[in-house]
Amino acid sequence: MRILAILDRIETATYTLETAGELAIRLGHPPIRVLHPELQDNPDYQTPDEGMPSPEEEKRFAQKVSAKADALRDIFQKWKAGLTDQQAVEWIEIAGDVRKTVAREAMNADMTVLSRPRSSDPEEVTQAFSGALYDAGATVIVAPLQPHETVGRHPVIAWHPSSALERAMAAAQPFLERASRVSIIIGEDRENEVAEPPFAQELRRKGVVVVIDRFVITSSDVGEEIRQHALKADGDLLVMGAYSRPHFIEWLFGGPTQDILSHATLPILTHH
Repeated sequence: MRILAILDRIETATYTLETAGELAIRLGHPPIRVLHPELQDNPDYQTPDEGMPSPEEEKRFAQKVSAKADALRDIFQKWKAGLTDQQAVEWIEIAGDVRKTVAREAMNADMTVLSRPRSSDPEEVTQAFSGALYDAGATVIVAPLQPHETVGRHPVIAWHPSSALERAMAAAQPFLERASRVSIIIGEDRENEVAEPPFAQELRRKGVVVVIDRFVITSSDVGEEIRQHALKADGDLLVMGAYSRPHFIEWLFGGPTQDILSHATLPILTHH
């Protein structure tokens, strides 16, 4: 088991590291590789019609990249200092194409932890998310934007049968089998329309407490309804599939999944 944590924003780095650390605790302290993907080229000058940066602009860009790396490295060192001796962690910085860098590293990890995407983020943040979810086909953990005491002790599954959810649940199996409780949220058009998932009984046979939370979908904002039920269940990890539709990342910022990613106050485990 290997965990990869992506640090690409100063303001969210601590929460990303804390989430990775909590995952490691639940999984028996596997090594954590912390990656800062550095921009190599100024994103303001990516096409011929944008011209070439002046020497002064190149200098400012280099200073900005260096200052960001220094700040993230400091955050990492402070976090590392608070870990137990048994937790192995590694810091790496790689300059180049952010999407390709993250995809390459995520392919060699079992879980990739990133901070929550926001529509106002710079392009390289979206590229990092795309590299992990799309290109690497990785299991992605979306870290919340606030401290979370535990991750994976009480998983909540947003039940909507799909191959993406099946892969997400396969990745979440170590959490599900060791959980104190598992909640399954089922949104229905009509009451008791959806059968109880077979894995619920399998978990019960293993001694896991399983709670089924059904609700009748009353609005087009299904993401918000799922979020409210997940928070009401007092869960600490939301397991959901990334819906199979073209341009999923773009859709994240304009559909039901966008609502979950924008407002959720718990970590999310997802798979495309």
